[in-house]
Amino acid sequence: MSWVNRMVVAYLDIETSGKKADEGMVVAIGVLADEKPEVRFAGTPEEERKALGWLLEKLKDCELLVTWYGSGFDIPFLLTRALVHHVDFTKLTRVKMLDLCEWSRAHLLLSSYRLSSVARFLGISMFTNFHGGDVLTLFKLVERGDMEARKLIVDHCKEDLVLLKRVHEKLKPQVERSWRGSPQMNSTEE
Repeated sequence: MSWVNRMVVAYLDIETSGKKADEGMVVAIGVLADEKPEVRFAGTPEEERKALGWLLEKLKDCELLVTWYGSGFDIPFLLTRALVHHVDFTKLTRVKMLDLCEWSRAHLLLSSYRLSSVARFLGISMFTNFHGGDVLTLFKLVERGDMEARKLIVDHCKEDLVLLKRVHEKLKPQVERSWRGSPQMNSTEE
């Protein structure tokens, strides 16, 4: 049994209303720690604050956090929004993280490093052609009361989590061989 298999692993994905955390907010936070992804939707700043607290609770036992471009987007966005809401995210910064996007960029020579592109390359089928860029448009509909748009955002986040886990499982042997001492597996704690 590999040393990674003994760790408590969680997969993280977020959906946001903007590309920068000072101009947008987290509208969905998803965690896949067991077999079923869980997503917390946030339609208001108060719901966002509660979702950030929920995330900390979900990750309290996590030893390895797996993301797709989490080091460049998800974690900085979450940390910025936590500052806005005065939520202490110190615990999150101490969890070891594997950014599979950055690992893929360092170890694979592909034409695209989008999660969907890497999954397709690995022969992993996807559920929809929905892209994260569609979230802003859908969130504007949610603000007008469109519950179907809200469901689409939540479902997309769940689908990304399942896809992330499947990509991780497919890449795991290569990741483990290259991992120790690699900058893609790190703790953000200095």
